[in-house]
Amino acid sequence: MNATCIKLISVVVLFAFFTVSCGLPPAGTALTPEERSNAQKSCIAQYTAGGAILGGLLGAAIAGRHSWGTGAAVGAATGGALAFLVAWGKCMEYYSDMRSFPVAGGAETAQRVGYTDSQGYVTKIENFNVSPNQLAPGKSVQMNGSYYVMAPQGAKEVKVTETRSVSYLDNNEWKDLGSIPQDVTSQIGTRSAKGSFDLPADVPEGRYRVTMRVAANGKEDAATREMLVKKGIAGIPVITVVASR
Repeated sequence: MNATCIKLISVVVLFAFFTVSCGLPPAGTALTPEERSNAQKSCIAQYTAGGAILGGLLGAAIAGRHSWGTGAAVGAATGGALAFLVAWGKCMEYYSDMRSFPVAGGAETAQRVGYTDSQGYVTKIENFNVSPNQLAPGKSVQMNGSYYVMAPQGAKEVKVTETRSVSYLDNNEWKDLGSIPQDVTSQIGTRSAKGSFDLPADVPEGRYRVTMRVAANGKEDAATREMLVKKGIAGIPVITVVASR
């Protein structure tokens, strides 16, 4: 099966991700540890099964009648591998949590960062870290960050959308695996954000990017950290920040 056919299987598998997720708890549902574990397993199983089945059917169709079995096997393997890679990203809400809370008001933040009303609306991530930045599959990653939202005098509260997302380096191309947006009502000032996410034991080795994005009043900022997932390595904490806009 040539590269074009495999790419076509990949497209079909990705399309399948919009057709599953039956019986899973709605986003934001409070879950017990047992319910969370069950939701993780169910979500991953649905996505990987759908990708393998559709990949197998398409592989068989492309291979033709005389190579039906081989085409189905290759298609299922290709679809299943891609499905698990993307399934974790699509199921991230059951593997990850993040909470933010205020740490400084508007006046204190304005004095610290030199904000004036003439700057208008400002949204700024000051730091974002993931730790460790080198780890083995099956481990947990901690996320820590802070940001501030400022507005001209008189504004008290603002709706903020905090989004965390994951991408994977596949054939020298960063592939978006999924994201989790959450809305909070925040006072003007500085907020701290903390959370974690778990890597399944079967997650593929390679380079990943974790991005925190904050949007408010039409202004947006983002910070990205990269991590290496490889079997048999000990976790190495991260102490620097890589930011992007």
